Amino acid sequence: MFVTKNLYQNDDQWKDVPLGASGESTIGKWGCLLTSAAMMLNGIGYNETPVTVNDKMKARGGFQGSLFIPSVLPYIWPNCVYRDMQNCETTPAPLAQIDAAVAAGKPVILQVDWNKQAGLQTHFVLVKEKKGEDYIIYDPYKYGGDSPDKDVLLTARYKYNGAKLATEISAVLWFDSYSVNAPEPPKKTTVPVPAEKFILYAAEDDLALRAEPAVTGYLWKRMMMNTELISLEDKAKAKAKIGVQGQWIQVQDPKGDQGYVAAWYVSDKKATPASSSTPKPGTAPTPSPAPTPGSAPTPGKPTPAPVPAGALALYPTAQITLRSKPTQSPDNVLRYVETTEQLISLDPANEAIKKVGVQNQWIKVRDAGGREGYVAAWFVKYAGGSTAQTGSTTSSSGGAVKVRTTAEAVTLRSQPVVSDATLVKRVPINHEFTITEAGGESKIGANNQWIKVKDAAHEGYVAAWFVTR
Repeated sequence: MFVTKNLYQNDDQWKDVPLGASGESTIGKWGCLLTSAAMMLNGIGYNETPVTVNDKMKARGGFQGSLFIPSVLPYIWPNCVYRDMQNCETTPAPLAQIDAAVAAGKPVILQVDWNKQAGLQTHFVLVKEKKGEDYIIYDPYKYGGDSPDKDVLLTARYKYNGAKLATEISAVLWFDSYSVNAPEPPKKTTVPVPAEKFILYAAEDDLALRAEPAVTGYLWKRMMMNTELISLEDKAKAKAKIGVQGQWIQVQDPKGDQGYVAAWYVSDKKATPASSSTPKPGTAPTPSPAPTPGSAPTPGKPTPAPVPAGALALYPTAQITLRSKPTQSPDNVLRYVETTEQLISLDPANEAIKKVGVQNQWIKVRDAGGREGYVAAWFVKYAGGSTAQTGSTTSSSGGAVKVRTTAEAVTLRSQPVVSDATLVKRVPINHEFTITEAGGESKIGANNQWIKVKDAAHEGYVAAWFVTR
C-alpha cells in the first residue's frame, strides 16, 4: 500500500492557477499528472500542494509549455527516484510488476482513458493498493461524492477499454524513494579552513558531499568532475587517503559548503579532457536557447545546425561532461557543457525520451559546436523538438505518410493555434497520425510549423516539433 493524502486538481484553492510555463491551460483542467506527483511526493516525506510543485517545477525547467516532465522531479526532491515511463497502450499492462511495486509501498502513477470518446483521452492517477482484481486509486480529479474516506476503484471509474486493468492502463510511471520519509538535514557546523590550503578535485561526476564520513551520511549535494575542493584536514593526512577505498576526507566546496567526500573518488590533480577531435579555437558558434514552440527564431541569433527530423533538443540541469564513450572515466572527457547550451540528441526520439532523467543511462548528442559525444541522461532535461532536416522526406512508396508523437500529452488542435478553444484532445507518446496536407512531411520536426493530420477518430493540426517519421 502507498499511503499519502488526497489532493484534487479541481480544488477551488488552485484550479484556476496556470499550469506550467504556458498560459494554455490551468491546474484544474490538465493538472492530473502534476497533482498525482504532488500526492506521490507527500507520500515519501514532503509537504507539497499542486501549486508548490507547479512553481518549483517551473523554476527548474520542469515543463515544456504546459507539459509536465516527471524526470525533473529528482532534481528538486532528492528523495524521489524516477525510474521510467512504460507505454502499454497496445500491449497488456504489466500488472505483476505494478502489484509488486504497490505491495512494497512504492509509488506508481498510471495513465488511463477518462472519456468514452474514441481515442485515448489521457488522465493520470496514483495507485493506493490492490483490491481483488482492481486497484484503489488516489484520483486527482474530484467527482461529486468523492472524499478521502471513500475508496475509488480504477475500473469502476475508468471503464472505456474493456473495464479490465490490463486494457484500461495505457502507461505506467515508475517511481521509488531512498527512504519512506525524506531525511531531516542535520545541523550544519563550520570548520576553519587551514592556513595552508590543500586543493583536491572530484575525480568523477556525481561525487557526493555528505554530512558524515559514510555512504549512509546525509547527502548535501552531488558535484561534477574537477570541482575544486579545499581539504579541511591536515595536508599529509588527507594526501595519504587519496584513492584509498573506505577512507573519507572533510572538505569545503567552491560555494563554502562543508562535508565529507569518498577519498577513492578524489585526486590532487585536475583531470585533463581528451585532446582528440578538439575543434579549432573560434569555430564553435555561440549557443542559443531553443525557440519558443510556435515562434520563429530571433533574427540575428545563431540557430542549431539541421538535425534529423524528430530528434530532441536537450539542456543540462547542471554543468555536465561531454564524453567520447558512455562511461564515467577521466580518459574520455571531451569538454564541459554549461546549462545554457542546447544539445541535440542523436539517439532516436522514442529511445532518448525514455532515458531523460534516468540514472545510469547515456544519450548520444551533438553540442553547439558540432562535436558528438555522450552525456549522462540523469543530468539533462527535455527542451523541445528539432529543426526540420533540409531536403525532402517524401515517402518513397508514394503512399500516405504516417508520423508518431515523440512526447506525452501532445495536443491535436482544430486550428494551428495554441488556445483552449482549439484543443481537440491530448494523445500519448507514439500515437500515430496520417499527414493529410500536401508537402506536410517536409515540416516534420520543425519548431515553428504545424502539420494537418488525422487519426482513426479526429482530424486537426499537430505541432511539427512533437512528431517524427
